[in-house]
Amino acid sequence: MKVLPGVILSAGLLLAAGACSHDINAHGNLPAEEALARVQVGEQTRADVQSLLGTPSATALFGGETWYYISNQTTQVAFLAPEEVNRHVVAVHFDANGRVSGVERLTKADGRQVAILQRETPTRGTESTFLQEFFGNLGRFGPSQMGNE
Repeated sequence: MKVLPGVILSAGLLLAAGACSHDINAHGNLPAEEALARVQVGEQTRADVQSLLGTPSATALFGGETWYYISNQTTQVAFLAPEEVNRHVVAVHFDANGRVSGVERLTKADGRQVAILQRETPTRGTESTFLQEFFGNLGRFGPSQMGNE
């Protein structure tokens, strides 16, 4: 039986394409729509919200108390870096009395890129090269410093 080279090539391409399939991964805590609909502004407290929606993914550190429920989906092909496909954020805002003052839904489109500064704190002294460090340490060690006292 003679196997055609085209059939072998086609089979190889199919196997290679199957090995590079997309992996879709879900992360985070996205509350169900039914549970979100039961959150009433001005009525529920933090404890009520936690029993309805669960523990938040994050809480605000500044500017009032806000609980964030964050969920996203990423896709990854083989060894390439993962790419975010969807992001959903539910922000539950509380007033000074601990009652819900608002519920906000955000998506990936509402996000902003944040520029990260690449600064370094300068150190005092000189910056030595490897060779300067190496040759500077030659002769500094004697028998008493090596444990042979």
